[in-house]
Amino acid sequence: MFLNTFNAGAAFGFSRETGTSCGKPAIEAEMKYLEGVDCSDVVVEENGQYIVLDGTVPSSRDLSRIVRLATEIAGRENVICQLIVVPTGKGETPFMLA
Repeated sequence: MFLNTFNAGAAFGFSRETGTSCGKPAIEAEMKYLEGVDCSDVVVEENGQYIVLDGTVPSSRDLSRIVRLATEIAGRENVICQLIVVPTGKGETPFMLA
């Protein structure tokens, strides 16, 4: 058996060391597997020890699922969220010149 309980608290601690990061590629890869979440306008950037989420999402549900994913991978204190919720088409009144 590869996993044991002796080092259970040390899992993935290596990824946050200076010069070593897997946060951005891991978050980008995992976002593809979020069912029913539109991540097409989300950009993941790395700024030092921080992961920055930038762009727009169509709902607050999508926003929360993306932020939760990022914090699970990079840690809550290492994620900066600059995502904006822009609803798509629901209840919009078309603009018309009279």
